[in-house]
Amino acid sequence: MTATVLLQQLENIGRVDALPEAEFPMFEIIEALDDASCELCIEMDGMIIDRTHPDFDEVQNPAHINCRRNVAAVGRDEVGPDDKPLEPDYERPSQDLIEKHGHFMIDKEKYRPLRILAQPEGRDFVARVVVDEEGKRRVRLDWRIPEYVLPH
Repeated sequence: MTATVLLQQLENIGRVDALPEAEFPMFEIIEALDDASCELCIEMDGMIIDRTHPDFDEVQNPAHINCRRNVAAVGRDEVGPDDKPLEPDYERPSQDLIEKHGHFMIDKEKYRPLRILAQPEGRDFVARVVVDEEGKRRVRLDWRIPEYVLPH
């Protein structure tokens, strides 16, 4: 797991958890679109998903290594360029695209314990996405106790 993917996931989870659901019931999926973008990310860019949608936990996070997905809050009364209220328009991408590019989406358990190198010489902590007693996703940092070599 790359540090970039972990940091992107932590940022998105923090953004979602910090905003009250009553005021911000939806999020827009924003992909970094360039030559490195995969077909799955291109298709999902700009979709608006309701927080209560069963796929929300899955799509608010990166779909694959080097994925640069962000989510942006959409306010309850927010309107689009046509002055009409924004509505969810998320549609699950085809299973073919998910299987081709979305390996975090198809094998969630494999990537659940996310890890990051905090220091070049070793791991200082392990970041894990856990579900709390209320069913909310949280990030837990397990600090590693450094192994000290005693002088002889």
